[in-house]
Amino acid sequence: MCRSILVPLDGSAFSEHALPLALSVARRSGAQLYLAHVLSGRGGLSNGTDRATAASRTVYLERLAQQIENQSVRAPITSILTGPVADTLLDYARSIRCDLIVLTTHGRGALSRLWLGSVADVIVRRSPAPVMLVRPHQPTPNAKVERPLRRVLVPLDGSPLAEAIIEHVVHIGRIMDFEYTLLRVVDPAALGLSPRDEESADAAMLQPLRDRAQMYLDRQVEEFRAQGLRAEAVVTVGEPASSILAYARAHGSDMIAMATHGRGGVSLVLLGSIADKVLRGSSLPMLLYSPGAKFRH
Repeated sequence: MCRSILVPLDGSAFSEHALPLALSVARRSGAQLYLAHVLSGRGGLSNGTDRATAASRTVYLERLAQQIENQSVRAPITSILTGPVADTLLDYARSIRCDLIVLTTHGRGALSRLWLGSVADVIVRRSPAPVMLVRPHQPTPNAKVERPLRRVLVPLDGSPLAEAIIEHVVHIGRIMDFEYTLLRVVDPAALGLSPRDEESADAAMLQPLRDRAQMYLDRQVEEFRAQGLRAEAVVTVGEPASSILAYARAHGSDMIAMATHGRGGVSLVLLGSIADKVLRGSSLPMLLYSPGAKFRH
């Protein structure tokens, strides 16, 4: 179930690009939408300047909420929060029992360039709720125009960590009517081949790896289909990150869903730097989940 969706907003049109996708999920699920703005670095509204800023941000959030309410969605709840941005958003998400956080990203560079600098990095690593990162595609977002999400690419490497995304992408997929492609990339480097040797790799050397990958994905697909979900299995050969990106481009994927380690920096994301490379190289929305992450109490 998806009962509560948090959209952090920094007052810019850029951050509002998260709204159309958040609204799509909210419309279909009946979830309560929360719009939050954080006045960073302040422990309270202690002076006139702080209070004036809070008042202007309150008007801003209420204007957005009115626009959303007019679109036959449950009236959003707006909040002006104070404190360190990432910690404050995570504490607020815990208090509302958030099921999904939707954030806009710059769509370029590493996580350090995401919305409000390192804030999204912290949220992705520490939120026990999945985080949807949305790429802006037009100068001004239009919340009235839904952005369709249908074809979702789910890269898996055979590990429980990677499989942790499945529960969450299935929950959202039931709401959005997803079609799933489960992708396993056979990396020739596993055989000790250098990138220069990959193209000339003997098919017989790679075939056992391909067979094991196919058997693994076939089992996963069976579980999806047993739940009445549409899913297919695809095995490719190559460097993992570039293969994921190439498949997403060639087959018109609408979103990529992956799990992360939920600790340290981007270098500790799924399979080392693979998810980081996918984030930097893709213009698609990404659904990320950090197994074992806990909200700060």
